[in-house]
Amino acid sequence: MKINGLGGIGPIKAYTFQTKKDQAVQQEQKTLGDKVKIPKEAMEFKSYLNLIDKLPAVREALVAALKQSIQDGSYQPECEKIAAGIISDRYADKTIS
Repeated sequence: MKINGLGGIGPIKAYTFQTKKDQAVQQEQKTLGDKVKIPKEAMEFKSYLNLIDKLPAVREALVAALKQSIQDGSYQPECEKIAAGIISDRYADKTIS
């Protein structure tokens, strides 16, 4: 009975080969690291959000002009447009719920 014959070298070579291969894969994963790719559309959307954030919440010039026209008595709202807006808002609320 042979204990240290040629038959024992094959499994050792296979083990060392697999170990070296696993080490190479681990090293490759360390060098690559995690990467995130953000789509072009998402970047554009973010830039639009930044532009919107820079806009003032109240348009001071428009508010001042409306105040002035109300004080002068020259403000003449269009009743038909106001009524149409109210009706369309009411109709939109009913169709959503």
